[in-house]
Amino acid sequence: MIAYRHTRVLSCASIAALLLACASANADDQERIAALEQQVQSMQQQLNKPVDDKLRFNGFFSVAYGLASNDADYAGYLEEGTFENESLFGLQGVFSISDKTEVTMQLVGRGNEDWEPALEWAYISHQFTPSFKARAGKMRLPLFMYSDSLEVGYAQPWLRPPEEVYGAIPVTSYTGIDGLYDINFDMSTLTLQAFAGESEEDITQSGQEVRLEVNDLFGGSATWTDFTWTLRGNYATTDISTGGEDLATDFYGLGFGYNNGSLQILSEFTRLEIEGATPDADAGYLTLAYTFGSLTPYATYSIRETKDDDERPYTRAFIFSAISNPQSPLFGNTAAIALSDVQNTERSAYSLGVRWDVMSNVALKFDVTRASDFGDTGGGLAGNTAPVVLYDDVDVYSIKLDSAF
Repeated sequence: MIAYRHTRVLSCASIAALLLACASANADDQERIAALEQQVQSMQQQLNKPVDDKLRFNGFFSVAYGLASNDADYAGYLEEGTFENESLFGLQGVFSISDKTEVTMQLVGRGNEDWEPALEWAYISHQFTPSFKARAGKMRLPLFMYSDSLEVGYAQPWLRPPEEVYGAIPVTSYTGIDGLYDINFDMSTLTLQAFAGESEEDITQSGQEVRLEVNDLFGGSATWTDFTWTLRGNYATTDISTGGEDLATDFYGLGFGYNNGSLQILSEFTRLEIEGATPDADAGYLTLAYTFGSLTPYATYSIRETKDDDERPYTRAFIFSAISNPQSPLFGNTAAIALSDVQNTERSAYSLGVRWDVMSNVALKFDVTRASDFGDTGGGLAGNTAPVVLYDDVDVYSIKLDSAF
């Protein structure tokens, strides 16, 4: 159908040229004919452009197995081992509308979601100038240094990103707009990003699935790199709601990276502030990794701690007694757990692992992580929210195969 319409355009152009020539067209007419022929030629080249030049595909997948020393539920792992928790596949396609405009879509299927593909990215981007690009649609929420490759395990040094930092934010994508502006120096680049939008996610809260709404989301980041050193700072503000009132929320992040090809140092520090009884928390990690040929052993230390424990007045023992007592005004109200010290968190985690690059696009990783130092809290772990703290620590053993293609 396209070829047929194109043939008609060429024929009309040729007939028009003959008629004008026969009518002794003046110079202006000849210029218009030349311009028309040039446009037709351009259209023909665009239509004949190979599809492979317009559409690009790439993908990634991970197969992971892990188990824990108990059921505290660290990073989703329990005493019974599973392949589903961190196994996934992804397929990304980029369609070039023009030299400056592209449409990007990414589908991700996760093992813990029955492998049902979900649309993670779906946006259009336009390169207005060599330095400025804007995007609109569904995109990754840019809160961390590895946000863009959050689920591309092959692009990360660890078996999993540090749970204390990356596992604290249940929302990973948003629908909206952003703009990126590059400032190029002699040997480095500063990238400024601003974004705005909204999001909705189903999350588990106090053992129940609730709808989390993120409204009036605004934020920005600045990232400087000379491709050995990287420094990043970001801020985001929004109103969040789980069916009740909107709670003003602020997120702050600082990141640092060093990679000379052998030695790699990574560190991020974040602060989350939410009004009301929902926990405010500081989190951070430090990773050291060194590459010996195809092997990269690494060590990570990470922490997480709530900072507003005095805003949750009820003790663990009191709140569970109250919600189970028919005579109590809080009877059956599991949401009241959020007002107790069950939400308080103090936790450290120590990880030792090794990455083995089996081939150019396949990596096999092993990791042992111990989470401990809970203080008088349950460590912020879902399996440690019973009326009595059950676990003082937990060990997680994992193996994972990552690939990108």
